Amino acid sequence: MYIVNSHGGIDRKMEERLLYIIEDDDYGNFGPLTVNRAVYQLRLGIDLLHEKWTSFIPASETRLTIRNELAGIASEKIGMRCNDFRGVASSGAVFVNGRYIADSSLAETIRSLDKAQILLCEGNLVAAFVPAGSAEASDLERLKFWGYGHFKEIIKKIPKKDVIATEVKHIWDFIRLNPEQISADFERITQDAGGASIAESSLVDAGCTIHNRCAVRIAEGVKIDSQVVIDARGGPVYIGFGARIEPHTRIEGPCYVGENTILAGGKIREGCSIGPVCKVGGELEESIILGHSNKFHDGFLGHAYLGEWVNLGAMTTNSDLKNNYGTIRVDLGEGQQDTGMTKVGSFIGDHVKTGIGTMLNTGISLGFATNVFGAGLVADKFVPPFCWGSSGNYAEYDIERAIATARVVVERRNVAFTAEDERVFRAVFEESLEKRAHFIDSSKSDRG
Repeated sequence: MYIVNSHGGIDRKMEERLLYIIEDDDYGNFGPLTVNRAVYQLRLGIDLLHEKWTSFIPASETRLTIRNELAGIASEKIGMRCNDFRGVASSGAVFVNGRYIADSSLAETIRSLDKAQILLCEGNLVAAFVPAGSAEASDLERLKFWGYGHFKEIIKKIPKKDVIATEVKHIWDFIRLNPEQISADFERITQDAGGASIAESSLVDAGCTIHNRCAVRIAEGVKIDSQVVIDARGGPVYIGFGARIEPHTRIEGPCYVGENTILAGGKIREGCSIGPVCKVGGELEESIILGHSNKFHDGFLGHAYLGEWVNLGAMTTNSDLKNNYGTIRVDLGEGQQDTGMTKVGSFIGDHVKTGIGTMLNTGISLGFATNVFGAGLVADKFVPPFCWGSSGNYAEYDIERAIATARVVVERRNVAFTAEDERVFRAVFEESLEKRAHFIDSSKSDRG
């Protein structure tokens, strides 16, 4: 079977090629969300970045490249082969940089490649086509592990062409780009599925008010109570399979609500993407929640990105605007950087927990498996992985207790905590030892 492209042509060759979604060396710009995953595993709009690529590029098989220590967990979570280059010499392969955002124009350029070529945007690699039988394809097939520098060395003699493409350079770019990406994903998904609609099996109470119904899609098995307002006048609203929207919830588009997520009242303002199996209440604005996380109680979360298995205690609130309306600086562990943005909230890694009444500083980064509590302001800009306590009074979170708690948390959602999950926990713990020790010592010194 041949794939018909958006202009009616037939991609006879693309389906015979391998597609690789690759991780480059800039993953550190997205901490704390990428200590345990690649950038292309992050949500932007409705889809994860790698899902956007697979929706646009047909291939005989899609594979991933990633830091070797994360190959096992990525393959397990996504269900694709990682760092496996067998068959490249006989099939040829298209390599796309997972930090770039797939769209119809860029995808058409990539699909049309019939000779070896590298596509660059401002000097950065966007994509490359390596034909079957080429010397580069044979060299790539011999790769036993992923190294972005080694990959570039192999393909460096291939002809180059400049293209226009959109990339995410830093974690705060996800916040800036999310509203428009929700709209773009909505248009593509609903076009493929026959337009905006309310599924017959969904139960929408007559007391639910929907503004601009033609920009709303409600999937199968959704339950929406009375006294809910869905306002799509400012952008589309997509509510995924099995979601539950409880009374006194207001949703403003553009917005994505993922599968089996519960909205328990409150204000879901524009620009929010809430991944699958979340429980969310209170106020949310221009924020992304990757999935399996809880912000169930009152409190404000604005211009923030949360990973998976996060639990925010009641009244947890982040600041996303400075009193002087200046641009916000963010520290991801390598020193502060000016985002150039006046609204930036918090960046929260997987398995982070906050206690009740926690107030988060503007532009704060909370590392993997960190617990902050004690009420009041967390004044720090960066808290490394596996810290436990509050500003000026941190200790190291015992790795065995952290793993035991994580196991309980995920198994409560009927998800297995695997040997790969445990291995990643221990790897992140070891990798952050020095930075954590320095942070804890410094915070106690600052206290006095």
